[in-house]
Amino acid sequence: MAINKMKKNRRYLLTGALVAVMAAASSGSVYATMEIPAFEAPAQEGAETLGQEDSGQPADSVPGGSPVIGAGSSGGGAGEGSSVVGAESSSAVESGSPVIGAGSSSTGGGSPVIGAGSSSTGGGSPVIGAGSSSTGGGSPVIGAGSSSTGGGSPVIGAGSGNTGGGSEMISSGQGLPDTGGAVPGGIDYFSEPVANPVVAVAEKYSYENMVSDLEKLKSRYGGHIQVNVIGTSHDGRNLYEAVLGNPNAEKHVLIHAGIHAREYMTPLLVMKQLEYGLEFYDRGSYGGQPLSGILQQVAVHFIPMVNPDGIALSQFGLDAIRSEQLRQEIQQCYASDVALGRTSAAFDRYLMYWKANAKGVDLNQNFPAGWEVIVGSPAPSYSSYKGTSPLSEPETQALANLVNGRRWSATVSYHSMGNIIYWDYEGNRVQQASGEITSLLELSTGYRAAGSSGHGGFKDWTQIKEDPIPGVTIETGSVACPLPLSEYEDIWNRNKMVWALVARYAMEH
Repeated sequence: MAINKMKKNRRYLLTGALVAVMAAASSGSVYATMEIPAFEAPAQEGAETLGQEDSGQPADSVPGGSPVIGAGSSGGGAGEGSSVVGAESSSAVESGSPVIGAGSSSTGGGSPVIGAGSSSTGGGSPVIGAGSSSTGGGSPVIGAGSSSTGGGSPVIGAGSGNTGGGSEMISSGQGLPDTGGAVPGGIDYFSEPVANPVVAVAEKYSYENMVSDLEKLKSRYGGHIQVNVIGTSHDGRNLYEAVLGNPNAEKHVLIHAGIHAREYMTPLLVMKQLEYGLEFYDRGSYGGQPLSGILQQVAVHFIPMVNPDGIALSQFGLDAIRSEQLRQEIQQCYASDVALGRTSAAFDRYLMYWKANAKGVDLNQNFPAGWEVIVGSPAPSYSSYKGTSPLSEPETQALANLVNGRRWSATVSYHSMGNIIYWDYEGNRVQQASGEITSLLELSTGYRAAGSSGHGGFKDWTQIKEDPIPGVTIETGSVACPLPLSEYEDIWNRNKMVWALVARYAMEH
């Protein structure tokens, strides 16, 4: 990107952004006296970020070489074409093939080395462009940058109460508490944990856990939650939608997670968000407003696990797949990836890093947003195969049908890893609103903003379609997937308020 273009695009003053940050911090509210400046797109031409799921180069590939999943470890600086690698390795190389293996190597304890809206030099040092990233303490510098009920009928009925005992493993920790405008007689939504929680924090939060928890939440909270089935996966698993708030509200927000198999901490995150929203529905507040008031005007739709087959495969191996035909096709994926030089790992280890659905299709490259220009795996694979056509898969069809069934105010797509918020896409028709949401999320999560240079993603499609929807992709976690349980507390503390923040934004716009 030319320097004069960067200067032309810069539309806010750094001092003004810092004033907004300090004002919000001193008042304790996301919305405290905050002016939303015009959003500036981060420099992104050729930029790569560790963990980038929405990039032009998939997180599993580099120019000039195929990814290799192996048994060893590798090191090296994150240079051009660097990528996120497997669960126990976060190494990258300047060119050639990243190696996913049993060992581990990382830059700075596994933290991403490339900043938001930045590109990397050969030595791995980030080059911060327009709309840049963060201050030394991790605090973001802020830039800034739209009814009816749909879907199936509720299928979750009375359940069995709660899990019986146990306390939350979560501290109230980070985030921006509502100390400045609490509802009289009520409590701040973020001030205390759920007593006797239904959703138990676990390293492998499974499809069966989710289905059981939805039944229990429906039983415990009754009319505050509606549960629908929006589709069925290749392996016969239902795709669930949980609606928090008034299903007949004027405005609707969509939050989905678990579209990539090995990123299975994100379904746990959004299920905990849902549980907190239900627990504090009638007695909590956010930004000085009762949650019940926000949720009367804005319904929040959670799709906790878009890719249940792939998640089951990554968590528990081939035996978790019910269909014999699918098991054979997954074995064929392995044979193909071995032949193409994409893996040298043992089969069981290969499955741990599975990212696709049960047919070997990367669901976040299967939407009609530049799909035809995607260059990834030439055949079904553990990752980076875009499918035979846009929306070829039942999981992406279910999301697309849900999106096309009503008017939405905003979408949030949860991925891992990188601690990044991807907010923009070429041809984005709702750039200003997407940027405004991103500015608020930068303040509340501490994550950095970056544009998106890839294609085929859910957010990309929703931003460019005929009736576009503002939205973001949030990458959680600081090490490679599958994320260890040690990552969860920080992820929760940064993201527990996201649904309420986006709902309030929708209510006010």
